[in-house]
Amino acid sequence: MSTNRVAAIDIGTNSIHMIIAELAKREYRVVDKEKEMVQLGLSSLDGAPLAEEAMQRGVAAISRMCEVARGWQVDDILAVATSAVREAPNRREFLRRIKDSAGIKPRVISGEEEAHYIYYAVRAAVDLGSSTALCVDIGGGSVEFIVGTSDEIYYTASEPLGSLRLAQKFHLQDQPAYRDVEACREHVSEHLRKVQKRVRGLGVDMAVGTSGTILTLTNMAAAGSGSGAAPASTPRALTHDALVDLVGLLSTTSAADRMKRYGIEEKRAATIVAGAIVLETILDELQIESILGCPAAIREGIVQTLLSEDGETARAGAAQRKDSTMALVQRSGADKRHARHVAKLALRIFDQTASIHALPPESRELLEHAATLHEIGMHVSDRGYHKHSYYLVRHANLRGFTEEQLIVIANVARYHRKATPADDHQNLDELTPQQRGDVEKLASILRIAEALDRSHSQAVRDVAVEIRGDEIRFVVRERSDARVEVAAAKKRARYFAELFEKAVKFRRR
Repeated sequence: MSTNRVAAIDIGTNSIHMIIAELAKREYRVVDKEKEMVQLGLSSLDGAPLAEEAMQRGVAAISRMCEVARGWQVDDILAVATSAVREAPNRREFLRRIKDSAGIKPRVISGEEEAHYIYYAVRAAVDLGSSTALCVDIGGGSVEFIVGTSDEIYYTASEPLGSLRLAQKFHLQDQPAYRDVEACREHVSEHLRKVQKRVRGLGVDMAVGTSGTILTLTNMAAAGSGSGAAPASTPRALTHDALVDLVGLLSTTSAADRMKRYGIEEKRAATIVAGAIVLETILDELQIESILGCPAAIREGIVQTLLSEDGETARAGAAQRKDSTMALVQRSGADKRHARHVAKLALRIFDQTASIHALPPESRELLEHAATLHEIGMHVSDRGYHKHSYYLVRHANLRGFTEEQLIVIANVARYHRKATPADDHQNLDELTPQQRGDVEKLASILRIAEALDRSHSQAVRDVAVEIRGDEIRFVVRERSDARVEVAAAKKRARYFAELFEKAVKFRRR
């Protein structure tokens, strides 16, 4: 009988990790590990493309890991890509190169899905008992927050506060200036306001930290206290006071001194100050006295999902959300055929304008649900029904959605017609600046898609988008005469044109 082996690869902003695991019923055994600090996010992030050198390093590392995995005769190689790839405008080119060289197709996951994998890993590695735990993962590009118990997740959030991102932004690689350290701390604190409110509102009993940054800091503190080394698989606590001392020490030394004193690799030495400031500020803002360093992370979470009943979590969660959305459409008596068709057209436009809107992959699903639900307010009244749609979505308690997702979906549905977002609209007050920007972009797409089925007859079969410099042309593929739809779309497209500063034209085919 052959052994069931899988390889799990985490393509992170700072490092690429792989584990090879043998699966047996509800347990697994790691038989091999590979890690390479490729720093995909070096000289990129914040909208910049992945650098050519970084892509070459990444493709080479992943190809080598796949060779090792195939040497173990694995049954499957599962690879996920996170923040750096998620944000990169040239991510498709990078993924194509990986497929051509390594023969695998990594899946770009959202911050929320990343958080879920981390939670599964932590839940299996740490005895949470009946505690409500905060899990923190400091990656190179982002920080993931998860609040949950051994049975349930209550809250997830992803913030762009990764160690490589902030090391570059605030010049913290070598011995930093005091003003840069303080500027970084203030920046992190600003980003944590919403997280602080939600986490402290939920209440947590313990904190668990994953990722190389937190484990490195934990080991540094242990070495400084003389407590000696612990087995790599053993979780160890890092106190707030010890972290404060570490930040003070690390921020006044050079990268070379950090390497010599703590025996850390060069690339880690360049980002550890930023990571330490992030973690210290998190513990400060959330009033946490200590955090438990846990060696399990995304790759272990990937394997863990294969063993548990949550193995189909991502797909099952998506199916649950779609069923919940369609049930609400059904209850409201909205035109389901129109809803589905508008959603299809909206996704077609979203996919073909990705280079312009630069929205993260998770926004695609939010647009689909907003498009599906945009007309449910007709159940209340046909006057101002878009406002009724907003209210119904916002307060529907749809299964499978977080509150943040519902806020965005409700607002996108609200602006599919009539007025565009304005500062005096009270429904916008609960949005963060990032969420408002996402809503504006998604609504501009939905306005065009909805107009292209203005008569509810599906006269427009499909829409293709041609981008030529400062002009965007929507090629309307007709099933029947769609003059009414095209005329409506031209009007609705004015907002899209204004938002993206492009000339918009339509052509019937």
